Amino acid sequence: MHTNNQSRLGVALLAGTCSLPALAVAAAETTAVEQMVVTGVKTEQPLSLVTDPKKPRQPLPANDGADYLKTIAGFSVIRKGGSDGDPVLRGMAGSRLNILLDGESILGGCNNRMDPPTAYIFPETLDQIKVIKGPQTVSYGPGNSAGVVLFERDRERPQETEWDLHASLLAGSAGRQDGLVDAAYKSPEFSLRGTVTSASADDYQDGDGVTVHSRYARWSGQLGFAWTPDEDTRLEISSTRSDGEAAYADRAVDGAKFARDNVNARYIRDNVSELIRSVELQSYYNYVDHVMDNYTLRAPSGMMSMQMAMNPDRKTTGGKVAMTLVPQGDMELTAGIDAQQNRHSNRSSMNQAAMDYRELAREADAEFTQAGLYSELSRETAEGVRWLGGGRVDHWQVQDLRDEVRLSMMSAVANPGAGEARTELLRSGFIRYEKTLESSAPSSATLYAGVGYSERFPDYWEMIARETADSVSALDIDFEKTTQLDIGYLYRDENLSANISAFANRIDDYLLIESGFAKAGAMGNTRITTIVRNIDARSWGVEMDLGYRLADNWRSELTLSSVRGANDSDHTTLAQLPPLEALLGLYYELEDWSAGVLWRSIAAQERVDIGRGNIAGQDIGTTDAANILSLNGGWRPVQALLLTAGIDNLLDETYAEHISRAGAAIAGFDQLGKLNEPGRTLWMKAVYRY
Repeated sequence: MHTNNQSRLGVALLAGTCSLPALAVAAAETTAVEQMVVTGVKTEQPLSLVTDPKKPRQPLPANDGADYLKTIAGFSVIRKGGSDGDPVLRGMAGSRLNILLDGESILGGCNNRMDPPTAYIFPETLDQIKVIKGPQTVSYGPGNSAGVVLFERDRERPQETEWDLHASLLAGSAGRQDGLVDAAYKSPEFSLRGTVTSASADDYQDGDGVTVHSRYARWSGQLGFAWTPDEDTRLEISSTRSDGEAAYADRAVDGAKFARDNVNARYIRDNVSELIRSVELQSYYNYVDHVMDNYTLRAPSGMMSMQMAMNPDRKTTGGKVAMTLVPQGDMELTAGIDAQQNRHSNRSSMNQAAMDYRELAREADAEFTQAGLYSELSRETAEGVRWLGGGRVDHWQVQDLRDEVRLSMMSAVANPGAGEARTELLRSGFIRYEKTLESSAPSSATLYAGVGYSERFPDYWEMIARETADSVSALDIDFEKTTQLDIGYLYRDENLSANISAFANRIDDYLLIESGFAKAGAMGNTRITTIVRNIDARSWGVEMDLGYRLADNWRSELTLSSVRGANDSDHTTLAQLPPLEALLGLYYELEDWSAGVLWRSIAAQERVDIGRGNIAGQDIGTTDAANILSLNGGWRPVQALLLTAGIDNLLDETYAEHISRAGAAIAGFDQLGKLNEPGRTLWMKAVYRY
């Protein structure tokens, strides 16, 4: 990992960083320098923040959606290898955190979350990422007890004909190579946009020089067309294809295929009348074809010496109709209907050499259908006072299509819920108060408080992929009910930006995943399995982000996040909660140059509940504290070109995220108790925008 080329890169970067103060003497003073390297995301609105994924940032994320969220206060990522981690917000993962790509749902195929929705997202191909924390919206699908993440593309109508080009190249340690071209022709009447990406990396090493089974390769292609005959009308159609492979250090198989095919159509009409501000219609199709095997990216060994492969897939279709009304000048009402259907199937071979899985018929195991009706109202009742509220009702149906429940790779039993269907009518809602305390330029201050309630239907990984303590079927497991209070304060002036927020909730019938559970097996034997069960739980936490401009060319950033929880049913801590974390950055910026230092401090986590957690992972032990120091620098030689470079984990710290997965026994690799993060990582990136 520590090659001569990397050493030369590090010396050059450090030399450039150290020379920046000297350049400041000769440079003209600037009062509005561009922030070339983004290391944190400021909260601009109550419980809502927006970031530009095309801007470079540190630490350098993997080329997927989960790692890109990691720099936002409150987010963590469950590491399984070099890519395709599972995002966690405020200690909540899976369907508690809704992920939407251009308004559409992507549901993976793997029974054990090898391919979460963010595994199919290439952030730099998008124009903005918006996060809404807590159950404080009902406009983006059901559940959402932790929040919503919206990965979106720009839809502005250009005033004149133009070409847009965004291209980037990246090289880094562990053979990291990324490339992207995002090109668009835009005119007032129509637009055409195409994007291609490629990203790959070899196995990385941790701070001790131990190699982690983690290499990956990914690619994607997207083509979109938009017709905009006037200022108020937009019809767009897009199609996406992507694929990849990824080595996993936490399990006995790797991801040999992550294929996705997608079609999305949307119609938007603005300014329909004085009452109707906009009407939107959308429909989409997503098909995910996933392969897990033990021979493409590793050599079969031990008890799994035969070549084995599993090929789950999922087809998801959905859409919505939404309307925004303005009954009066101080009021805005949004109402809509959304629906989704997904069908999951699988096929597998325990001896690929003798029976190729591709020649086998697929067997469907579950079909989920959801239809929801929602509305949100925003009203300014007095100067500086705003009320927001909303409610939704969702009709759910799931049909268990399994004749048998597979207990292991070699055994199965009759499914007691075979062919049965379950329906539920679930409700969610919220209300929030916002008060502008100060709004005279250049400062502003806002205080807010909101209460949200969310009923979440059990997802595929809780209901179909797991069993309960007294049955091999979890079809009757209760749905989850979350009641949460969110409060916060926002402040802005010329030099200071500050946001502090806190939350506390109660979760009735929390869906807890428990591994290592002993159940009676055949012939009086005991078998160990993973179950789902309902508990009563609570969680609470605080998040803060501060930005302060120390001088014309100096700025600083501080983010802090902490979450705790309790399992009231078992009188223990709630499992899979990240520890207290702080991120401190100091940056020096000129008109064409920038340099920065980033310090991340992670507290030890000793509050654990071994073997319990969520669908993405369970607690495996305590975690030590860690401090990670990183450097970055940027140079803009011409307006269209930005060059950045950095050293992540400068001191080569050996550490693991608390919610990281445990290591598996893999031939040719050291056995890891927990998957450590990469050691010292050097990278350089060039971005060209025209």
